[in-house]
Amino acid sequence: MDQSSLIKIRNYGALKYEPEQICKILGLSSEDSQRFLVEFQDEDSEIRKFYDQGVLFGDYNIDAELTKQSEKGDIMAIIQLQERQEKTKISRLKKELFGI
Repeated sequence: MDQSSLIKIRNYGALKYEPEQICKILGLSSEDSQRFLVEFQDEDSEIRKFYDQGVLFGDYNIDAELTKQSEKGDIMAIIQLQERQEKTKISRLKKELFGI
């Protein structure tokens, strides 16, 4: 994939689009979609690395905005940030303990 496509994939990752959706948005042929999906399964592939980076950027942006709102005393933002942090902690523990 060229650099501009990888950047698009990172942006779609930030929005947590599914790999099949990304194939459609990029207008990939059936054959190219199959290659994309196979490569996406490899966590060391460029496609997957850019996608995962996008997911992290998206989460960071949400958390940063919630933090700003929390610092202003927004109760809903505080609650949402705490829920997101708890969910992240649970996900990390599941991965550490059970590999899922």
